[in-house]
Order: sequence, then C-alpha cells, then structure tokens
Amino acid sequence: MNWRLYLFTLIGLVFSVALLGAGLVAFRFTDPQKSGFANAMLPLLLSGAMAVCSVMALWIKRDRMIGMIGIHAGLAVPLIAAIALFLRGFDLQKTDGLASPQVVICGISAVLGVFVFTAMLRTRPPKEQRGSEPTDGVNG
Repeated sequence: MNWRLYLFTLIGLVFSVALLGAGLVAFRFTDPQKSGFANAMLPLLLSGAMAVCSVMALWIKRDRMIGMIGIHAGLAVPLIAAIALFLRGFDLQKTDGLASPQVVICGISAVLGVFVFTAMLRTRPPKEQRGSEPTDGVNG
C-alpha cells in the first residue's frame, strides 16, 4: 500500500482520538446541575464516524468501493465536524458565555477540523503520479 494512504489513516485516527478527548473533557467540565451527555454527544459521534472512515480507507486494496467511500467520507467528516462544532459553540456562548469550557472546546475542535481537512487533502498524490483513467476494479 501507499504511504500516503497510511498517513491519511493516521491523521484521521489522531483526529478521532482528539474528538474523543474533547467529548470527555466537555463531559467533565459540565455544570453539575446539567447533563454532561448533551455536551459530549456531538464530539463522540464525530469521533466514531472519523474512526470508521479511516479504517474503511485502508480497505481500498480489498474492496475499492469501500475504500473510496472511506477516503471521500473521511475528507467530509472534518469539515462537517468543524461546522457542527462551530455552530454548537456559537449556541452555547449565548447562554453560557464566551469563557465557558464547552465553548472553548468547541472552538478549538472546529479549528482542528479545518487543519485536519487540509492535512488530509495534502496527502493526495501529485497529478503526475495519479492514473490517467479510473479503474473499476475489473480491468486492473
């Protein structure tokens, strides 16, 4: 397999672990009178989606369709995470204030999502190294 695919998967798994940590920290710093599950749910769901997409990308040699779905969905998840966490943080800052730990966690995770998307996009091979015709898995 190509080293670029391994790097893509590694970036995705590291982002997944970072989102998992953000969810756990958001749960920990929730006000005792409120439920922490609401604050932790979005990062935990996005973490699971990113981990699944990263593992699916590794299956490209075994099943090209699953691998391509994993790669392309893996590129979309960080952007979806950035938008969703930004919107969540924006809603939280109206009620909890700008210095709330959940708002800070959402903001940092959103910025990290943009960086992860850019890093994953940079793993794409140069145009000269890509095949000129797409293969359907039957002819090679």
